[in-house]
Amino acid sequence: MILVEALGPLLPAGSGVVAFVGAGGKTTAMLRLARELEEMGRSVLVTTTTHLSDPRREPEGPAGRLVFRPEMESPRTAGAGFTEGTGVDVAPGITMLVSREASEPGKVKGIHPSWVPSLRRSWDFVLVEADGSRRLPLKAPGNDEPVLPPGTDLVVGVLGLDGLGKPMNVRTVHRPDCFSRVTACEPGSTVSWEHLVSLVRHPDGLFKGAPAARALLLNKVDAAPFHPSRVQLAGLGVERVLVCQLDSEPSVSLFRREVQASCR
Repeated sequence: MILVEALGPLLPAGSGVVAFVGAGGKTTAMLRLARELEEMGRSVLVTTTTHLSDPRREPEGPAGRLVFRPEMESPRTAGAGFTEGTGVDVAPGITMLVSREASEPGKVKGIHPSWVPSLRRSWDFVLVEADGSRRLPLKAPGNDEPVLPPGTDLVVGVLGLDGLGKPMNVRTVHRPDCFSRVTACEPGSTVSWEHLVSLVRHPDGLFKGAPAARALLLNKVDAAPFHPSRVQLAGLGVERVLVCQLDSEPSVSLFRREVQASCR
């Protein structure tokens, strides 16, 4: 229940559309939140507006039932429904919705963002992966990213702290040219905390185009060269920062501007 407790106050209605952007553990964070919500008896739809690793290839298989709807790759037309005529029943638990297998091996293609508002009416929560990162610790958004759905209630930006102290290159950063532009980190230079601050605060950085409440999730703190201090976290300029380790023995420390709390 860690992520639910940390993110819940940013969803005062107790439900909504949550978009995940960034790198360093987006899918892990999204699926962990989905499982926590499932344990609470909530209905959860997990999808993407870009691409997602094929959940059938994961060691544990899909987090829930996996549904393919090729027609949802295209924009939703006026009057189009989801459950009517599609054979998909809304049920408690997790439903993973994609349009088709992608041309890239091991990937599935997401749905057009225009479908999300109508899907929201059927599920308690819609969790959306809104950009890609090729499993790298860090990224900056490209010209057409992120693909945030209309009506997004919360944007969770994810960064992998294991990218700190490493060279800024294609093995550490997805879209290094964009990263360099928003952080002033030159190719081959060491990625510093100051570069991450620039990435978070820049209007074309991590939260580019975010219309809603924001939370920052700093993942893989166990692999970071240092643990950021409260002063450093405050300098990120985000009201709610989650310092996490979401793989083995997951834990989250929640930092708020003036108050720090820990949930384990």
